[in-house]
Amino acid sequence: MLMVRAVTHFFAGFVLPLTGGLVLLRHRRLLLVALTPLALNIGLYLVALWLLTQYYEDWFGLVWQAPHVWYWQLGYVVLRLGAFVLLIVGLLFSFVVVGTAVAAPFLDLLSTRVEQVLPGPHAQATTRSHSHSWLHASLRALGHGLLLGGVGVVLLPLSFFPGLGHALWLVASWVLLAYNFAAFAFARRPWSFREQWRRLRHEWAATLGFGAAVFSCLLIPLLGLVLLPVAAVGGTLLVQRLDAVPGS
Repeated sequence: MLMVRAVTHFFAGFVLPLTGGLVLLRHRRLLLVALTPLALNIGLYLVALWLLTQYYEDWFGLVWQAPHVWYWQLGYVVLRLGAFVLLIVGLLFSFVVVGTAVAAPFLDLLSTRVEQVLPGPHAQATTRSHSHSWLHASLRALGHGLLLGGVGVVLLPLSFFPGLGHALWLVASWVLLAYNFAAFAFARRPWSFREQWRRLRHEWAATLGFGAAVFSCLLIPLLGLVLLPVAAVGGTLLVQRLDAVPGS
C-alpha cells in the first residue's frame, strides 16, 4: 500500500506543470500575466542560442587551439562536440536561475493570482497577504536560485559516479527544482524555512514528481520555452497540497 501511495503521489506531482498549463489556458486573466515571463524566457533562449552558434568555435579556440597533426584531429572534434553538449545542458539549467530572477515579479504575481482564482481548501488558515517590490521579488528569486545552484554544483560530482551516485544527484536536482518554483507560494505562508522543508519531506513523492517533471521540461527545448509560467503555477498547486500537511 505504501508503494502504491508513493507512486500515486509521484504521478500527481509529475502532472502539476501540465495542470498549470491547463489552468493558464482556462483562465485568460492568468494567461495575460503569464505572457511576460513567457516572452522573457523565449528571449533568453534565443539570445543564448545565437551567441552559442555564432561564437562557440572562437570561445573553444581560446581554451584549446585546433591541432595541426592529423591524428589529433579526431580527438579534438570529439572533445569540442562533448564540450558543446555540456555547455548546452549548462545553459538550459542556468535559465532556471537567470530566467526566474528576471521574471520573478511576474511569476510572483502569477502565483498570487492563481491562489485567488483557485483558492485551496486550507488557504484561509495558512496564507498571508504580502506586499513586495519588484526589486525585492527579483533579489529573493536570485538569492534562491544562486543558493540552489550552489548546492547543485556541490552535488555535481555525484553525477560522475554510475548507479547510486547518479541517482542521488538526480533526486537532489528534482528536489531543488521543486523548491525553486514553490518558493513564490511559500513566501505567502507563515512558515519558517525549516517548516517549508518539513512539509516538502512529508509530501516527498509529490515533490519528487513535480521536480522530475520540471527537470524533463528542461531537457526538451520546446517545453523549456514555456517552463517558467507553467512551473510557477505548478509550484503554487504543490504548496496548496502542503497546506493540508499537519502543522508542527
